[in-house]
Amino acid sequence: MYKLPSRWFSIGRPLLSQTGSLKSISLGPKLAAKQFIDPGTPQKKEKKLRRREKRLKKQIIRDVNTLKQYEAKNVPFQVDPVLGDPQCQFFSRIMQKVEDQDTNLANEVDRSEMEKLLYAAEKLSLENSSSNEEIRREVQQVEENKRKAVLTILNLKNTNNQDKKKLAIKYAREELQREPGDTASPEVQAAVMTVKIHFGMRHVKENKNDHATTKIVRELVQYRQKILRYLKRQDPKKYYYAIAKLGLTDDVITAEFNMGRQYLQEYKVWGDKILVKETQSTKRKNLRIKKLRDRVSEYHDLAKRNYEIMQKENLI
Repeated sequence: MYKLPSRWFSIGRPLLSQTGSLKSISLGPKLAAKQFIDPGTPQKKEKKLRRREKRLKKQIIRDVNTLKQYEAKNVPFQVDPVLGDPQCQFFSRIMQKVEDQDTNLANEVDRSEMEKLLYAAEKLSLENSSSNEEIRREVQQVEENKRKAVLTILNLKNTNNQDKKKLAIKYAREELQREPGDTASPEVQAAVMTVKIHFGMRHVKENKNDHATTKIVRELVQYRQKILRYLKRQDPKKYYYAIAKLGLTDDVITAEFNMGRQYLQEYKVWGDKILVKETQSTKRKNLRIKKLRDRVSEYHDLAKRNYEIMQKENLI
């Protein structure tokens, strides 16, 4: 005797209401599509609700994935891609050394060597002077005036910015050099580029219309990226040490970046000045993204409420 195949239909709660099969249910946006079907619901209405649940689930998945793709393509940089982390002490530490007048003089003159030279000149003048005490005091006073005049001329406060930059580059090179005299390693070159970028950006902030300097800084940033990418391929350990030292992160090195008007506006290089006007298409796009974020947020809220209902009714 043959038995006809049969399919059992239920007009009660869907299979998800069975405790044994719901142990794996987790709180997620797809749960927002959940349709609660009461016992005794007509079969036609039950099918309609299930179709609606399926349709809503597809829409939720589509919206969530669209938002994820957008956010993956528009991930903000962790730090300033030009100046790096403002909390990093690399450049400020170097500038403290540069401004130290007890050890530094303009034109890369060593202060201790200059003091020795001035002392030797004074001693020679005293030896060649008369033994008369009055004359010797006058000679000492003249030499002291010479010393003050020379140190005033060579004082970093009285020199131009170029001398300070040269000294800062020297200290930056010493901080990352692999051995004394190292000037060619990628991390040293990146440190030198970083100092030049900081000095360049200071000038750009003070001179909005100096497009030539802005272009130079842009090229320095791109060159620094290129150098550090090369270092990452050759020696990842030294690469991560170097970017941490310089206040940079991996994303600002590996991602495509151009220091254009958008950067200057976002990082407020010239304050709140508007450099890039928002077009109508950009406004529409931003509005669509905002609505998409709001919908996804609503999915999460509704999913949370549905999850709580299922917990109360012992469905999970």
